Amino acid sequence: SGRVRSSPQPFDPLASTASFRIHLRWLPDADGRFTKVNGQLLEEGGKQRVTVRVDGRSLVMDGPAWIARATRSDQFLAVDRHPDIHFASEPFDPQLLRNGGKLRGQLSLRGMERPAAFSLLPTTCARPGVDCDIHVLGSVSRRQFGMTGDRLVVKDGVDLDFRVRLVAPGKR
Repeated sequence: SGRVRSSPQPFDPLASTASFRIHLRWLPDADGRFTKVNGQLLEEGGKQRVTVRVDGRSLVMDGPAWIARATRSDQFLAVDRHPDIHFASEPFDPQLLRNGGKLRGQLSLRGMERPAAFSLLPTTCARPGVDCDIHVLGSVSRRQFGMTGDRLVVKDGVDLDFRVRLVAPGKR
């Protein structure tokens, strides 16, 4: 097919993080993180794509136990029924990793797939992901993914923060 493909660069699972913040109406915001984050950066035909897979069961919440229970529940992330959280980007120009900008793709959460756009922050290193983090920020609407529980306590927007390191070429 004439397309140039390089081998995928996998995420370094020990150096990559996915965290989020839930905004509560009358209490301080609640922070959480996922301890199992995998993915890869693919190059094809001069463009790049990223896929991210997070194990929802690896969720760790800061704060009181009720927040952890509520976040894992069927009304929120439903991690027992839908443990797989997945993002697949649209192809993008490799300069996006250096210059920053919108990273668009499909987000799958709670068994539902929706378009999503995240902000890729600019990097200052020669090899983004190897010499420095690839840092992505964004926000998703709970309502778009069917998380309608606790609306009196929890606001709709959930802020996401991904920091990704790649396995350096030759270190597989």
